[in-house]
Amino acid sequence: MLTKPISRSKTAVVAVVVLFSLLHITEARDRSFALLDCPPECLCDRPLQPEVWTEANRTSKASSTTQDDFEGNTELLGDDEDSTGSFHALCMVGQGAGFEKIEDLLSLDTTVLKIIYTSQTEQYQLNASNLVRFHHLRELHVQSLQAQLLRFSLDAELPVARLHLESLELVRTEPPTVLDRTQPSLTGLGLQSSPDATAYQIVATDEEEEIVVGGADGADSLTETFELEIVPYEVYKRELASTSNVSFYGWSNLTALSIHDCQLESLHPDFLYGLDRLQRLSLQHNNLKILPPFAFYGAPNMRLLSLANNRLLEVSYYSLAGLLELQVLDLSANNISKVSELTFPPFPKLAKLDLRQNPIEYVFDSSFAIANMTRSLFLGSDQVGLQIGTPKPFQGLAAMELLEIRNLQLPALNQYLFRGLRSLRTLRLLQGNISFVEYDSFAEMKNLTELYASGCAIATLSMDAFFGVKRLRIVDLSHNLLTELPVGLFDELLQLVELYLHGNRLTQLPTDFFRRLAPGVQIVRLIDNPWQCSCTMVQWRQAATNRLKISSSSDNPLAAYVYSNKLTPRCSDPAQGIQNRSVYYVIRKNLHCQIDSNQAHKIAQRISELNRRKQQALLQKRYHHHHRGGAVPAPAPSVRVALAHNNGVRPSAAVNGIMPGGVSIVQVYQKPHQSLLYQQKRQRLQQKLQKSQSRYATSAAAAAPAANVPTPQQHITSNDIEY
Repeated sequence: MLTKPISRSKTAVVAVVVLFSLLHITEARDRSFALLDCPPECLCDRPLQPEVWTEANRTSKASSTTQDDFEGNTELLGDDEDSTGSFHALCMVGQGAGFEKIEDLLSLDTTVLKIIYTSQTEQYQLNASNLVRFHHLRELHVQSLQAQLLRFSLDAELPVARLHLESLELVRTEPPTVLDRTQPSLTGLGLQSSPDATAYQIVATDEEEEIVVGGADGADSLTETFELEIVPYEVYKRELASTSNVSFYGWSNLTALSIHDCQLESLHPDFLYGLDRLQRLSLQHNNLKILPPFAFYGAPNMRLLSLANNRLLEVSYYSLAGLLELQVLDLSANNISKVSELTFPPFPKLAKLDLRQNPIEYVFDSSFAIANMTRSLFLGSDQVGLQIGTPKPFQGLAAMELLEIRNLQLPALNQYLFRGLRSLRTLRLLQGNISFVEYDSFAEMKNLTELYASGCAIATLSMDAFFGVKRLRIVDLSHNLLTELPVGLFDELLQLVELYLHGNRLTQLPTDFFRRLAPGVQIVRLIDNPWQCSCTMVQWRQAATNRLKISSSSDNPLAAYVYSNKLTPRCSDPAQGIQNRSVYYVIRKNLHCQIDSNQAHKIAQRISELNRRKQQALLQKRYHHHHRGGAVPAPAPSVRVALAHNNGVRPSAAVNGIMPGGVSIVQVYQKPHQSLLYQQKRQRLQQKLQKSQSRYATSAAAAAPAANVPTPQQHITSNDIEY
């Protein structure tokens, strides 16, 4: 009960600070005030440069909007027009007399007017008719710091294009008289479909009206019914009196309208009728429970609609029908409990659909088929778990790029859930309950680059869970229940850059875990795991586990990484007396982990022998090819260095393929018998011949004439090389 007044008082303080900041900005630029046509409660300005008012306006929005405003309210109201030759006024009114001064003293050519009512006790009614004299008014903001103390009466039409009303009580003495009303048609509502597509049909009777959705032949149709009850005239008048008469019929210049925290409980049928220019509408933080049929049909060119933070129980396609130009629809923080193919009408241009924090428990097939151009979809709430009741709930969303699902409840994540999301780039699974991730679970999403599955109670991963998603750059599996990772889990992720495994129950990683990761990995977050330190951790990369990502900015759009000791993984092994100590300190100081010298020597010998054999075969092949008249290819860099070393040449010159004096390595290689390698081989062969000479000299001399076998005194040749 005390929270709201306190916040209002804080806002009042901020507003006063904004007022002085505006004064400081204008004085710093040696701007003069129009004192003759500006009331003392107002701060007025005739800006010569648009950026003066833009800078002050950006500051004032902090006091006039809340954090929950849709897209920060900047997208809703748009950018200010060119303010050259215009007149701006910001008025802080504490009592009713201040409004009279505004009406009497404010310049008649005012184009932007912002009024903040700061009184905490006095109630006042501001009539739109009192502002009719301002013929050049294009933008109007009216806000009360104390809710419902200021009333705004729509008793006249104003020429404004952008209107923002907050924490007011809207009143209209009588419903508008609509002279040019036309009944909506199927074509105008976007319900006229081809014979092969889903068919819509409106069926009217004396007692109720139905909209039938089904195939062209009428089979497998779904019916949504809403009653049109016939009541006596006296009852109708009483019900109409209890219904809000708020309507902006006649405000034909409106392009952006926001009504926040104005206690709207219902919408008049003619709420937006005739507003063909309206593109952005925000009705956040009101008490709307039900949307009447065709509630927004009067604004067919609307591109943005926000109904966030209301009490809507359901949304039906007939209440949103006709918004064929809609691009952003925000229904977050309502009481919508179901989503099916009867929920939304056709939205051929819808790019963003936000259903967060709605108690939606089930999502059925074809629920979003009408929004096949949607690029961003947000589902799920903290209060109710989302259960997918069909195998392919997102079928048809081929253009989807971002999908966020909160509190998903599934025993196992399989490949059928995301069937059809071929263009998806970012997938967020937040705070759910998924115990097992099956094989090929993400294989359908070939273009997936970012995967977030944090806090989903994942206990087991299939070794082929990431099979097929080769473009993943970020994988977040933090704060789950993982106790081990399969060997080779991330082998296919050759473009992986960031891997987050912190907050799990991991005690060990596969021995070659870091060796099998992609070479471009920058971050491997391993903190908050009960690691049992052992010498198998000597291959861990400290540069990757202790790296922190710095957010990109306008000056540096690329993400940067810095080293931080606070991200060091720590051991948790009380039995060994090792608790909360750095992994790298323990394996170096406590465990004294080193590679076995004998094993290392054997490995080095084997590598040396393999390299020697490979080099010998390469030299023989190239020399043989040269003497047969073929072209000799350029040796590899390692061979160049070896040859250069044997011929007394610097390795840096040999890597480039050039010897001192401009002589190429191919030319030097024409006399291999002069190389040190040749002399070593010849010496070893002679030693072997001398050892075997005493054993078979006699038999070899007797058999030499018949078999033509060379005697020890003869030369042995192979591949034109004399040994």
